[in-house]
Amino acid sequence: MEYDEKVNSYENLVRADQNIAGRLEKLRNRYAGKRCFIMGNGPSINRMDLGLLKNEVVWGFNKCYLLFDKINWRPMFYVTNDKRLTAHIASEIDQLVRQTDTCTFFFPSHYHQLGIIQPYSNTYWFLEIPWRNEQDHVTPFFSKDPSQYVSSAATVTIAGLQLAAYLGFNPIYLIGCDTAYSIPDTVLYEDSEGHDIVSTSDNDPNHFSPDYSGRGDKWTMPDVELMIYQYEQSKTALDEMGIHVYNATFGGKLEVFPRIIFKDIFI
Repeated sequence: MEYDEKVNSYENLVRADQNIAGRLEKLRNRYAGKRCFIMGNGPSINRMDLGLLKNEVVWGFNKCYLLFDKINWRPMFYVTNDKRLTAHIASEIDQLVRQTDTCTFFFPSHYHQLGIIQPYSNTYWFLEIPWRNEQDHVTPFFSKDPSQYVSSAATVTIAGLQLAAYLGFNPIYLIGCDTAYSIPDTVLYEDSEGHDIVSTSDNDPNHFSPDYSGRGDKWTMPDVELMIYQYEQSKTALDEMGIHVYNATFGGKLEVFPRIIFKDIFI
């Protein structure tokens, strides 16, 4: 589908692609009552037996494909919502979408407008609404209906939570959601505010691989305080929906959801 270059607002973008809501609506509660795993990319997953997930429904994010040479299964769902990162790895994502027909991919709809991501049959778009606090927006942070919008989150796993809940998954287990970051002193900053970062070495301490955000990679300064706040908002909504979420991450600093030992899930 071709987009008019003048389409520059979320509302206009929705009108430009009437299929966004309709296609997502068909996924509502498709997996009602089934469990799934939201797999963050924190270093803790290196300490987990990921082989246990071979026959499970897993959501992967961003550069999760760097893990593929270590596992014999693939995520069933994939999400990315960081425009800076996505633009940087767009060719890798395009290859992943074309070669992984067993996976369903979700992207903010304006990524197509900007020419970052191309459409395929296994690609779904969602309207992304910027959100930081109650004063910024009239809609609740956690979207209970992603066919209408998904709130832009400080961590992509929260976008995944909004979509997983909409698809009906219950319970939902978080793994690799360490929610703890440190910034190497080797990075460069592309803006005066210190938000846009470029790595100069393969020494990423925040993900499962030291070259996840390695030499030449562009990323955004993480805001852990905002992440925790948005997880808290998410839990309130999920509790209202009757959806049980457990944190099975090995360690980390996310204490919003009740903890569970990863291996105990499979007993």
